[in-house]
Amino acid sequence: MGKTEWRASSTGPDVMDVMTMLAAIGGLHSAQTACVFSPAGSGSSGTVDIALSALFNLLPGSSLPESVGVHGTYPNKNGTSLWGEVYRLCWLLDEEISKTYKNEALWNKAELPG
Repeated sequence: MGKTEWRASSTGPDVMDVMTMLAAIGGLHSAQTACVFSPAGSGSSGTVDIALSALFNLLPGSSLPESVGVHGTYPNKNGTSLWGEVYRLCWLLDEEISKTYKNEALWNKAELPG
């Protein structure tokens, strides 16, 4: 019978870190989050296109966007692992959502219904 041992910790983020981060972003911003991998370019370049998105359930008449997304490729000049790149994109997605909330033009309206 073989021994059961824990694997040594990796030196960077893995799929569990990414899934936890996406779930946290979704919960914090009341959004449905997604990560999509697809081949980048034509032929067999080996490059992967990575797209992360947050989809919001909005009330009618809301001036907020229905979705926010970020995009990246792997491999790239950052030199991160695949999951490291996706984790980096998670942070960028959260920043893009934050920029949406900070857009005061969406909140400050000159005419309020009376």
